[in-house]
Amino acid sequence: MTAARLIPLLLALSSAACGREKIPTATVTRGEFVDWLQLRAELKAARSLTLRAPMEAGELRIITLLPPGSTVTAGQTVAEFDPSTIVRTMDEKRTEVNSLEAEIEKARADAATREAESVTAETTAQFDVERARLDYSGREVLSRVEAEQKRLKVLDAEQKLLEAEAKLAGARAESRAALAAAMQKRDKARRDLTRARAQLESLRLVAPGPGSLNVLLNHRTPEPWQPFKPGDQVWPGAEIATLPDPSSMYVDARVDEVERGRLAIGQRATVRAEALPDRELKGRVETISRMARADFTGGWPPPRNFDLTVTLDDRDPRLRPGLTVSLRIAVDRLRDAVTVPADAVFELNGEEIVYLMEGGEPRPRRISVDRRSDDRVVVRSGVSPGDQIALLDPTVEKTAR
Repeated sequence: MTAARLIPLLLALSSAACGREKIPTATVTRGEFVDWLQLRAELKAARSLTLRAPMEAGELRIITLLPPGSTVTAGQTVAEFDPSTIVRTMDEKRTEVNSLEAEIEKARADAATREAESVTAETTAQFDVERARLDYSGREVLSRVEAEQKRLKVLDAEQKLLEAEAKLAGARAESRAALAAAMQKRDKARRDLTRARAQLESLRLVAPGPGSLNVLLNHRTPEPWQPFKPGDQVWPGAEIATLPDPSSMYVDARVDEVERGRLAIGQRATVRAEALPDRELKGRVETISRMARADFTGGWPPPRNFDLTVTLDDRDPRLRPGLTVSLRIAVDRLRDAVTVPADAVFELNGEEIVYLMEGGEPRPRRISVDRRSDDRVVVRSGVSPGDQIALLDPTVEKTAR
C-alpha cells in the first residue's frame, strides 16, 4: 500500500475513534434528598478555666510557655515569668527588715537608758522631799525666818519631784513612740517581703485541671496578632491561656439574611474540622439570633449577619477553641425524590435539560426541576430512576475535539 493511500485511511480511523470516545455518565436515582447549607465556622468552648498573669507584679516577661494545644495535667506548670525584678525587691526588703530590727533594738536600749536616768532623778527628788519635810518638822523650835526657809525648801523639793515624775513619764512616752514607729516600719517591711514572696510564687502559672492548652492572642503586638510566646512583655492581669472544658465545645457561625429563613432550631448538622480530616462530628442547631449584627470580618461596608450556634453530639479530645470547621446543616429533606447530579444538568435555549443516553448516544431531554442543592438536583419530570445521563455536555466536548 502506498503512502498516498495509507494517510487518508489513518485519518479516517482516527476520526472514528474520536467519535466513539466514551462520555462519563451517572444514574438517575430515587431516595432521600438532603439540601445542605454549608458554612465556615469556628469551634468555641462555653466553659473554660482562664490562666492570667499576676495582678501585682508589674510589667512581666514570659520566659517559658507550653506550646498551644499541649495536653496538660492538674498542677503542671504552664508558664513562668521573669522573676529578676521581684527577687531584687525581696533582697531590698530583707535588708530593710534586718536594718529595722537593729533600729528597734537600739531604740529599746536608748529607752532603757533614758528611763534609768529619769528613775534615778525621780528617786533623788523623792529623797530630797523627805529630807526637806523632816527638817521642816522641827519648825516649833526654830525662829520664824528659819522656819520659813525650811518651808520654802519643802516646796522647792516637791516641785522638783513633780518635774522628775513628769520627765520620767515623758521619757517613757517618747520611748514607746519611738519604739512603736520603728516596729511599724519593721512590720511594713515584713508585709512587703511577704507580698514579694507571694508575687514570686504567682510568677508560675499552674494548670488548675487537665485539658488541652489554648494560648490566647497578644493584643499588644503589631497586627496580625499572634499567640503569646516566650519573650513577650505581659501586663498585669493579662489572660495568657485557657483550658477549655471538652464537654462544652460548640460551633459558632454566622449566616446572612438570605439563608436565615431556611434555618430552624433543632436542624441536624455535620461538622468537619480541618485539623481532624478523619472525623465527622454530628450536632444540631441550638440557637439563632433574632437580630442581625454587623460582621466586620466580611469587608466594607460590613454585612449584617445572624449568629448561629450548633451543639455537638460527639466529642473528641483533639478539639480545641479556635479551630476552623466546615459546617453543613440539613435545611430540607425529601424522603422519596428522583435526583440527578448537579453537574449533569445543562441549559439549552433557556430550558434545563439532561443528556439521556439512548443506544449509547446522548440525547437532550427537557426536565422539570423541583429544587436543588450544591451537588444534587430534584427532578419532577423528564427522567426516571435507572436512566443513564451524561455528566458532560457532548456538544461542548465535540466542539473542543
